[in-house]
Order: sequence, then C-alpha cells, then structure tokens
Amino acid sequence: MDLNEVVRWLVSRGLSLLIGGAVILLLYRVGVSAVHRFVPSVLRAQAAHLPAGSTPGTEVDKRIATIEDLLIRLLRLATVALLGALVLAVFDLWSILAGIVLIVVALLFATQDVVLDYVMGFLILVEGPYFKGDWVKVGAPGGVEGEVEEIGLRRTVLRDGLGSVHAVSNGLIRQSSNVTRLFSVATVEFQVPQARDLDRAVEIAARVAREMCQDPEWKDRFREDTPTDIWVISIGIDGATLRIQQRVATGAHGPVASELRRRLAVALVSASVGTGRWDTPLPISSALGGSQDE
Repeated sequence: MDLNEVVRWLVSRGLSLLIGGAVILLLYRVGVSAVHRFVPSVLRAQAAHLPAGSTPGTEVDKRIATIEDLLIRLLRLATVALLGALVLAVFDLWSILAGIVLIVVALLFATQDVVLDYVMGFLILVEGPYFKGDWVKVGAPGGVEGEVEEIGLRRTVLRDGLGSVHAVSNGLIRQSSNVTRLFSVATVEFQVPQARDLDRAVEIAARVAREMCQDPEWKDRFREDTPTDIWVISIGIDGATLRIQQRVATGAHGPVASELRRRLAVALVSASVGTGRWDTPLPISSALGGSQDE
C-alpha cells in the first residue's frame, strides 16, 4: 500500500467518522431538547388529573428534575456508546467490541451486588419514595441523612447538613424516610423540671408558636390551617418533657425549629420558667444550704 492509498483510506474513513459523529451529536441535542419539553408536560398533565392537594407543585417539580436528570445522563451514556461503536465500525474493530462485551458480562455475573444496585435503582425511580431535592434518611437507624442531589440506577447521592457528600449504593437502601414529602414537621422538645411550671410552659409554648405563625417574616413557611400540637411526652426524675410539633413548608423544618427554640428560651426565661439545671431557679432552702430547721 503506497502513500496515496493510505491518504485516500484516511480521508474516506475520516469523512465517515466526521459525518457519523455529527449525526450522533445532533441526535443528542434533539434528545435533550425533547426531554426538557416532553417530561414536564407529561408529569404536569398527570398531576392535573389527581385529586386537588394530593401532589403540590413542588413535588411535581422535584419529580421532573429527577427524571430529567436521569434521562439526560442516559442520553450522554448512549451518545458515548454510539460514538465508540462508530469508531469501531469505521476502523473495522468489531473483534475488540466482542471482547469488551464478554468482559462486561463476566463482571456482572461475578458481582451480583452491582446487578442488585441497578434493580433497586429502577424500583426507586418507578415507586418514587424520594426525588431530587428531598431530605431523606436511608438505611437502618444510624444510616445516612441528607438532601438528595442525584438519583441514578446504581447509586443515590446525598449531601448532609455538614456539607459532606455520601454516595449510597441503591442495593443497600432497604429503608428510606422522606421528611420533606408534601410537608415537613418542625419539632422542638424541652424539659420543665418543676411541676408547678408545667401549665405555664404549655401556655407560653402555644403563644410563642402562634406569634411566630403571624410574624410576616415567618408566616410563609407555615402551612395554613394547621394547628400547633403540644404534647407532654414523658414524666421522669428530671421533670416533664414537652414536644411542640408544627407542620411547615417542605424543607423549612430546620430553620423554623431553630427560631422557635430561640423564642421559647427568651419567653421562658422572662416568665421565670426554667428548662434545665442551667436556668432553673433553686428552691430557697437549697440556696441557703438547707431548711430553716437545720
């Protein structure tokens, strides 16, 4: 083969490679555009036929973001695979592809955990226990908790409150708890050591929660027509434990609970209602070192 034949071979193969690559990239762009148009229209049309209030707009948006993200990543993977197949076809290297396929199949059968990851990932996407943007706990007690940043067929990526990113294999997710589905619940617990202060503490907690619900800076984070629940959940040697629960907008449970604790602390101290050893007034006899009879 002389130099001219080599040049003609490279030009012909290069032209085929260029045209084929351009077509594949064009199909990718068309596919991405179709995903951005098709997925939102279908999911919003589906949500429109559901009972009113069963699926808020935020939940639909999360589902759209999750499915769009997955489909676009699959499109990228398919595009890379097609470009690789194009190179193999142009340079007649199909024997290499056959070897790669055999290696991949052998690895899949040897690592059954990977197959389980993909099966569980498919079930997670179909059943939808959580979507991108939800705050979830996965695994048994003591597992991983954080905001869902990515849901793939093989893994789920979470970012916890400290900013750490956790990649959890879908095959390990046997239990998931979604704390931002439809609404969140802000929960605050505090101790009331003195029995005589219990009724006043309940009244103060109800007043503080009511005032916070009416505060213009915070009222948008509260769900309308949802009362504040105040429970005495335990009585022990350290006093009574009160729990305040308030339904709030999805994802607002952390800031609302923090602000509610701050306001409660100020209100309880102002009313001389202690909540622990650090701010509970001692009886007069204890302060004097004993009773008057001693």
